Amino acid sequence: MDKEKLKEFQLNPHYEVELKPNTKIAVGWYMNKYQAFDKRVGIFGKKGEEHKSRQYVSKSGVKCITFWDTLRNRYTTATNYILNIIGESEVK
Repeated sequence: MDKEKLKEFQLNPHYEVELKPNTKIAVGWYMNKYQAFDKRVGIFGKKGEEHKSRQYVSKSGVKCITFWDTLRNRYTTATNYILNIIGESEVK
């Protein structure tokens, strides 16, 4: 982990774990727009597009994750999420 990323990781208590590229994950979150809970399986750091997936904290202090949604075949952002790491993705 480079020094800038390490500093950001240490200063931000919202990061539970650093996800490696091409990691298969299950993400659950409450969708305010639809007043419903959703759970999706996806890939963090899709092969060749690693820079599009990220974990961050919004300006309003809400933890967020952007990942490749394998159900919808597009990137999805979840807020105040629950994360389960499934393992390394089989997509090459």
